[in-house]
Amino acid sequence: MKILLVNDDGLYAKGILTLAESLSKSHSVTVIAPDTERSGSSRSLTFHSALNYMQMAVSENFESYILNGTPADCTKFGIDTIMKGEKPDVVISGINNTCNIGTDIAYSGTVNAALEACMHGVYGIAVSYDCKDNDYTYVADFVANNLEFLIGLLPTDKNTIFNINFPCVPPQLKGVRFSTTGDRKYLDEYQYVEGSGYFITGYPVASEVNDGDTDVVLTEQGYATIAPVKLNFNDSALFEAIKGIKL
Repeated sequence: MKILLVNDDGLYAKGILTLAESLSKSHSVTVIAPDTERSGSSRSLTFHSALNYMQMAVSENFESYILNGTPADCTKFGIDTIMKGEKPDVVISGINNTCNIGTDIAYSGTVNAALEACMHGVYGIAVSYDCKDNDYTYVADFVANNLEFLIGLLPTDKNTIFNINFPCVPPQLKGVRFSTTGDRKYLDEYQYVEGSGYFITGYPVASEVNDGDTDVVLTEQGYATIAPVKLNFNDSALFEAIKGIKL
């Protein structure tokens, strides 16, 4: 398969390089990463400044580039320009160095770079691992060994991605579970730093709305999770309830 591999942590992040080496054993891999760390970019695109890219010599096993844009830019620009004429079979985003579970996905550059693939009729998978300084080989090999199986489970309309999250326990996992996306709220505040300005800080707080099938609960219990996330934003149930109302 032809794989476009992107992230939001930059080209030299351990997660993306480990995943690229693992995938390149059996597939053709092209890596496109932001030129700086771009966490929290959601699915923003660069509209008001020029995009430029540069090929980098990182490994003889795959081509790699940096782009002065967002993670979603890396997906879009990669498909439309760098890989023009050889459209990838799948876009894989990661391996991110913290989990992207629950409502984190609204802000996540990792998850939204995979969702951007849906806009171009390409399968998307996001991968995150909640262990910044650990070895990513276990997670990378899991993705490589199960990639074709997972793609086979995705709808052929390519409007849904898989959001994969590993807690910081491999290889002592309890297992891998398919999950729903849970609710993850944060206790945030803006702290002022003299001479710089305000910085947001915070930590996740418990939510009572999560059931046992959510990624939030399952990762806390020591499971890796695979959650289907759909591009379509429609609230179908509400639409059916209100569509007959006349204003």
